[in-house]
Amino acid sequence: MGIPYVIVKGKARLGTVVRKKTAAAVALEEVKSEDQRELATLASAAKANFSDKYEEQRGVWDSGIYGSESTQMFRKRAKAARQSVTAASLGKL
Repeated sequence: MGIPYVIVKGKARLGTVVRKKTAAAVALEEVKSEDQRELATLASAAKANFSDKYEEQRGVWDSGIYGSESTQMFRKRAKAARQSVTAASLGKL
C-alpha cells in the first residue's frame, strides 16, 4: 500500500519516540508543519532500508532447490499421475 514502516530493535527505542518507557507500536496521524521535512527524510530512509529491500528479496526467496523428502514426494505424485493417465487411456479403448 506504499506506507513506510521501520522495524525497531527493542521496545525501549520505540518508546523514546513517544516519550514513554516502552512502546509496542507507533502510528503517526498528524505532523506539525515544522516537522514535515524531518518526517519526509525519515520516510525516505524507511523506504530505502526496508520496503525496497523487501521487494528485492521477495523474488529471490525461493531458490527452486528442494530437499530429499520433497523431491521424493514430487516423484511419487508424478508417478501416480502417469499411472492414472495410463489407466484412463486403457479404459477408453
